Amino acid sequence: MHLQRYDALLAGAFFVLSFSVVSAQVSLPIDFESGTTTADFTDFDGGMAEVIANPGPGAGNSSATVGRIVRDGGAAWAGSLLTLDAPLDFSEASSIRMKVWSPRQGVRIKLKLEGPPELSYEVDQWNTTQGGWEEMHWNFTNALSMTFDKLVFMFDFETTGDGSDESTFYFDDIEQVDASGGLAQLDLPCTFEDETVDQTTYDFWGAASQVVVDPTNPNNHVVEVVKMPTAVGWAGTMIGTVEGFANPVPFTDEEQTVSVRVWTPEAGTPILLKAEMTGGNPFYTETIQYTSQAGWETLEFNFGNELPGTPELETGFPHHLLVIFFGFGDEGVEGGTTYYFDNVYFGEGPVVGIGPTPAEEVALFPNPLTQGQPLSGSGFGQQTDALILDAMGRKAWQGTLHRNGTDLGLESGAYTVVFQGPQGLERQRLLIQ
Repeated sequence: MHLQRYDALLAGAFFVLSFSVVSAQVSLPIDFESGTTTADFTDFDGGMAEVIANPGPGAGNSSATVGRIVRDGGAAWAGSLLTLDAPLDFSEASSIRMKVWSPRQGVRIKLKLEGPPELSYEVDQWNTTQGGWEEMHWNFTNALSMTFDKLVFMFDFETTGDGSDESTFYFDDIEQVDASGGLAQLDLPCTFEDETVDQTTYDFWGAASQVVVDPTNPNNHVVEVVKMPTAVGWAGTMIGTVEGFANPVPFTDEEQTVSVRVWTPEAGTPILLKAEMTGGNPFYTETIQYTSQAGWETLEFNFGNELPGTPELETGFPHHLLVIFFGFGDEGVEGGTTYYFDNVYFGEGPVVGIGPTPAEEVALFPNPLTQGQPLSGSGFGQQTDALILDAMGRKAWQGTLHRNGTDLGLESGAYTVVFQGPQGLERQRLLIQ
């Protein structure tokens, strides 16, 4: 029923926007300091856009001039649009970045691209800041380049504004960017500690995520997910961008488990994990687990045990995407609900608390290691327990590392050694030649 209503809204929005004409042409980037004026906007169905003096300069946006959209009655898809001087090229810069000021958090902001008749592409995001400026991104990786020359702004989509301060939104500094910042594409295992990797996550339907310092361990980084008050039951977070992992999740007929360390405020929280292909391919599988306690715990999601009514895992197809849904089936509540996750591994993940805890920094040597050569180490006394993962995040070895040398029996390749360090769980790269 909800989806039918949503389709009807989109159909109405397209009907309204398809004949739009503007008085002038503009191009990205847009900062409203020169060039783009109120006259360049075309308003529709209760949205009214204008260029005004920044009502709150500083604190995230010192610009003198910004855009403003007021929602006052009309339709649930009310907004305004700009016609650009040329279609957008997403081949190198696939995201649109924009500064937003909203009187409320959890507001659904839709950016829609339009081009030839009956052709459009849209992305939704939900803001996380109330009464202040924040920088937001809309990922258009899968949009067709050189096709769309209209940029449509719909704030507080699927609601009807009343013209008050609560229905007034500001925006500025609209530009195309490479969301990755030139960083490497995310891949399993995901620990969110490598600063050379793009750790961007993609949210939808009322989830809002970011990489933060672990609130229980200042030496660890995790992903915070806030289920906003306006979130629907299936609000979720894609682990990575819409492009997915650099390599597919290495499912086989024998190995179909993904482990995720999660933090929830209460026991019994349903968490759904979905594996799917990129590009809207129909092959996907969902499986669900429930937390056993409040706080941190590691859950193992067996995709061989799919959620009833969902497709079985097709191991012969590449699944580049993992999507996590906290509190699956539960709508958002007042104030929102905060969750965290970390350590996404294929197979069995590291066991938090392996030890003993060394008194000083651990060094593994030699590194690179020649195949068949014992691995030695310092800093952990005579021995320490460790887990070694292969390049795909699968457990390759688990046991005790001895200071004077341990024969691993591993083939040549790149590995990750996981053990308890002085500051908590530590990971070191190991190359075997």
